[in-house]
Amino acid sequence: MKTKIFLLINLALIFSRFMFGNLMTTTPGRSSGNGNPTILLVPPLLICFIILVIQWISLFKGKRYNIRTITSILLFILVHFICGVYYQMLSFSKYRAYLAEVYANQFGSVDWQYINSITTCFSIHMNNQFFNWNTYLLFVSLSILIWLLSYMIKESVRSTQS
Repeated sequence: MKTKIFLLINLALIFSRFMFGNLMTTTPGRSSGNGNPTILLVPPLLICFIILVIQWISLFKGKRYNIRTITSILLFILVHFICGVYYQMLSFSKYRAYLAEVYANQFGSVDWQYINSITTCFSIHMNNQFFNWNTYLLFVSLSILIWLLSYMIKESVRSTQS
């Protein structure tokens, strides 16, 4: 019971960090300041991720799953990753077009060099592309995938020892 509660607390903390990162996106057309403070969320998220994987391992410790269940979970995660990444690519493309539209409305034309520079990885304009519901769910799915892979390795080692 304690494991489940701590797992839920960790999932809630991770979710709150993702939503906080989303809120830290600057408004299009405004100055973005001298950096991106959301980068400071990455180390705590990495620690929470490692803890999350350990929590999945602990939660499902001692349970055995048949190959059908494992295959179903792997297939679901694979489909989720493909759909999630595709959705994120579409979202990024729409967001870049939106930023260009805002820029054109403000200045009369689009400076694509500027639009490309503010839509790079560490730009504060990109926080909503990295911290949202979709990326949160991908984050959790990745932790489950790592648990599942560790389970499969453990089971294959167990079967070769028998």
